[in-house]
Amino acid sequence: MATSNRALGLLYQRVADGIVKGIESGKWHPGDRLPSERALCELFSVSQITVRRALRELALAGRVYSHHGLGWFVNPDPPPDEPVAEVVLVVSQMDWLLAQVYGLLVEALRPSRIAARLALTGGDRGLEDEALALAACHDACAALVVVAGRDEGMDARYEAMQQGSDLPVVLLLREVEGVSLPSVALDEVQAMATITRHLLQMGHRRLAYLGDDPTLIEGKRRYWGFASTLWEEGLELPMDWVFSGSLTGDPAARFHGVFQGREAPSALVCTSDLRAAEAILQLTSMGLRCPEDVAVVGLGNRDFSAFLTPPLTTYRFDLVGLVGAITAAVTAIHEGREPASSRFAGRIVMRQSCGSALWRVPSHTTATRTPSRGAASSSVEASTPAERDSQQRHLL
Repeated sequence: MATSNRALGLLYQRVADGIVKGIESGKWHPGDRLPSERALCELFSVSQITVRRALRELALAGRVYSHHGLGWFVNPDPPPDEPVAEVVLVVSQMDWLLAQVYGLLVEALRPSRIAARLALTGGDRGLEDEALALAACHDACAALVVVAGRDEGMDARYEAMQQGSDLPVVLLLREVEGVSLPSVALDEVQAMATITRHLLQMGHRRLAYLGDDPTLIEGKRRYWGFASTLWEEGLELPMDWVFSGSLTGDPAARFHGVFQGREAPSALVCTSDLRAAEAILQLTSMGLRCPEDVAVVGLGNRDFSAFLTPPLTTYRFDLVGLVGAITAAVTAIHEGREPASSRFAGRIVMRQSCGSALWRVPSHTTATRTPSRGAASSSVEASTPAERDSQQRHLL
């Protein structure tokens, strides 16, 4: 099936390129009607499905338009602000973070008339190589490759990419050790260390962890940011307190066993806001309160995080800075200069789930719970997420 999809992708692009060549050579002038779909099938020796996909792509690009019942016509007006260059963003799968980055990047590149095209590979290395080859054939100025997936063998994979592509490559979101390709990355280790250290500063010493698969590069780095921060403080991390993936089935039973135990964790560090929301639901189902019984922090500052019960303390990555650096790297490559590598962190977004309004850090190492009164109480009762954020920041 993958081979069939790749073949179809190459065929429709060949048809689209052929039609554009005919337009630019004067074979078909602005306002002219193109040959029928059947005639185009015969001209390019492809199926009608392939021809229709090529025409749809050209319509999206502003090169042709359809007049119902009459056929396809060459657009009489040139596409407004037609891009003068293109970059391809190679992604194994789209998620909320990449969707934000891609949207910001498209807008950031628009003034320079550089288009950003998305290539989804589904983690298939063959499709990844093909996306790079196709981008080179289309004279793209650079490939932006999102680093994700299994950590094992990743250096060899990207080293081969560097040697096997004539296209300039910039790694996104993560660096790869041992590979000299430029990168624009998020400092996931520092992010996890920051939210972990915040809980330690509040007096917590029994911290559990809920994250992603540690064999994935993103899971490994986030776990290291958490665990290394505990070890620097001389604290132990029982492996029973480390959870990965969704809290269903056996993991959920183990989670309940840990948090209902006599020496249960007093805080939980999660590698995403979704994980944190799931954990809060599990804790609530056990009759435990957040943050009175267990403090919880997340990562990402998703839109819903301010509306959880309680509102979630989380970490916001500097995506504006990240996209600015990606734009600068693309511009440098387009102008024939070497792109610079950079790394971006972010900041904590304070809300109630970490318990800042309920906890008093004493001089010794054991945290003491205290009722929320006075100014602290008013911060908990703030009526909007913006007010809650503003008031909670004063509790740091």
